[in-house]
Amino acid sequence: MKRILTLLSLIVSLFATKASAENLKASTEAGYTTHYIVNGVARTDAQAFAGVNLGATYHTIDTYLGGTIIPTSNGLDESHWMAGLGRGFKLIEGLTLRADAQAFRHQTAIPNAPNSTEVAAIVALENVVVTPYLKGSYDLNLEQSGYIVGLKRPTDAFGWFTITPVLEYGKFSDYETVSAKVGVSRVFFNHLEPFAEVGYYDNNFSVKNYNFAVKELNGAVMAMGGIRWNF
Repeated sequence: MKRILTLLSLIVSLFATKASAENLKASTEAGYTTHYIVNGVARTDAQAFAGVNLGATYHTIDTYLGGTIIPTSNGLDESHWMAGLGRGFKLIEGLTLRADAQAFRHQTAIPNAPNSTEVAAIVALENVVVTPYLKGSYDLNLEQSGYIVGLKRPTDAFGWFTITPVLEYGKFSDYETVSAKVGVSRVFFNHLEPFAEVGYYDNNFSVKNYNFAVKELNGAVMAMGGIRWNF
């Protein structure tokens, strides 16, 4: 775990030193979550986590990658990695069509559960009122395909902090999921960003038939919080 965190810190430091010259952005974060959620299912129980994110824009194309490390009690470190690219297409004033393509690698600590690779595509209609979006996803190893539809609206609350309510419904090969969550964050000194999120999750995932989640979320309330440093 220490070697992984050291490597992540070195990567962030390397990119951050060139951020202004090469249009790069970087952040690192750490926190605690009651469950780590992927596509509406709980991949871990309550755990601390640490992560890093990098991004850059080249010729109007946004490119980004990131990873989250989750040390678990059974001695195996769980991790989730992502790379993607996207672009916004202005339709009219105040309305932008956003399209992204993403790839994920999920390294699980659940006994007898396979590590897996997921590919996804997302389209969103970004505007100042409420942003609807659709994510299509396929996990090559878990053989789970499906979609998530959602609504979100980041809101600046009196210039003090940002509140982001999100509603989602998802349907995959072997389960359905619905969630309602609210995230809160604020940036201090242009770099330090405390963040928190609380959400209600409900799914019909069967832990008897499938082993890639730790439990069924039957009207469960989840929470997470942490500190992010933006370079």
